[in-house]
Amino acid sequence: MNLPIKRNVMNYNRILSVLAGLCLLFMSSQVFAFESRKDYFLRPQIGGWFGPITPIYKTGDLVDASIGGGLFFRYNTPYRPIKVGVDSSYQFFPSKGVNRMHFIPLYASAIYLLPLNLPVKLQVKGGFGGAYIHIFPDDRGRWDPLFMTGIEMSFPAGRVINIGARIDYIYVYEGYLDGAKMGGHFLNTGIALFFNVNF
Repeated sequence: MNLPIKRNVMNYNRILSVLAGLCLLFMSSQVFAFESRKDYFLRPQIGGWFGPITPIYKTGDLVDASIGGGLFFRYNTPYRPIKVGVDSSYQFFPSKGVNRMHFIPLYASAIYLLPLNLPVKLQVKGGFGGAYIHIFPDDRGRWDPLFMTGIEMSFPAGRVINIGARIDYIYVYEGYLDGAKMGGHFLNTGIALFFNVNF
């Protein structure tokens, strides 16, 4: 009677040892996967966004809100929390009257990853560049300087893709023009896809 009991105890110990080993292996793989996702998030990124584009302040009196989208590229710097990027988009603003506007901003930016221990990543950004504006019914187009700031939120959806949202404020400077009393003010919001790449 003692021998079968002893064998059963040994079998249970072996099973427990195997289960414990599998649990340790699973937990270590999860930690490695988390670190991998974090590392992939810090790689260079290309992506796009799509969402509402809203003229604000005096600009909102001239044209109406619409839907727009754009593309961007991000590259890491030696200081890991900071990336540099290039953004561009196409935006068309209709109105209930005769005013219409084509708006194509192109700008460089610096993006800072906030050191917060959250499931999502928060980034703040600022930049400058130029904007091509074509206005109707005047049928005139020109390039103006622009300045921007914004915030982004994203989370990893695998090793290659991050999903997020962004809010950007764009100010178009027109003070250098004779008779110009205001600049252009735009608020862009949208859903963004970030593709992590290797260079």
